[in-house]
Amino acid sequence: MKLTRPPAPAKRGPGPLSTRNGTLAVAGILALLAGAALLLFLRQYRDDLTGSDPVRVLVARSLVPKGTPGDVVAGEHLYKVVRLRNSQLKPGAITDPEGIVDKVAATDVYPGHQLRAEDFEPSAGKAQNRLSGFQRAMAVPVDAAHGMIGRIDAGDRVDVIVTYENGVGGLTVARIAARNALVLNIPSEPKDGGVRSVTQPVTIRVGDESATEIAGAADGGKVWLVLRPAVGARSHESTEAIANALRKGGVKADINIDLKGQP
Repeated sequence: MKLTRPPAPAKRGPGPLSTRNGTLAVAGILALLAGAALLLFLRQYRDDLTGSDPVRVLVARSLVPKGTPGDVVAGEHLYKVVRLRNSQLKPGAITDPEGIVDKVAATDVYPGHQLRAEDFEPSAGKAQNRLSGFQRAMAVPVDAAHGMIGRIDAGDRVDVIVTYENGVGGLTVARIAARNALVLNIPSEPKDGGVRSVTQPVTIRVGDESATEIAGAADGGKVWLVLRPAVGARSHESTEAIANALRKGGVKADINIDLKGQP
């Protein structure tokens, strides 16, 4: 019986580590993998450190109603500064009070809420941003002649004169209801009403007590807007104020009024 020899195993080619170049290539790949792992570790470590760093953020101290001017929020300290970890910040969190200047609250902001950029919107054209304390904004219906529509602009200062009948012989009485009132909004030109005079609303800023008298005159009399000088405006005392002073034994001396405290 003839025995056959098994075939010899196939010869394998040289492995990557069998040569110097192959060893260097494998070592390079391993070094790249180690470097990538190290970079990933350092990035995660840095993120952990950054997330734990304390950051100053503005938090509502009390209720901030919708429409509240950012200047009022900052001026009356309706917020408090709280230190939080960076990871605790809400998206768009406000960290500087300058971030709410010239803006108004877009929604009610409740105590403890982090003030965020989306909580405020630009205040352009919003009358409420120009009000504080005893000041009030009111729309007064006037025609072109009584309101000087087309001749005065928003930002001008006016005196508000009201007229009404005193009930004796149909005489008309005129008195100054407000001085140095700020015009917040006014139509750019009068409406054409033909023969009839057409009234249009003019928004002015006055004191709360003046607002009631102006409203009464708008319903039962007339309201006049009288333009004041842009600089150096001066005013005499009203006839009623002089009469009251004389009745009390006073002497009419300097009749100019300092209007720095007017609205």
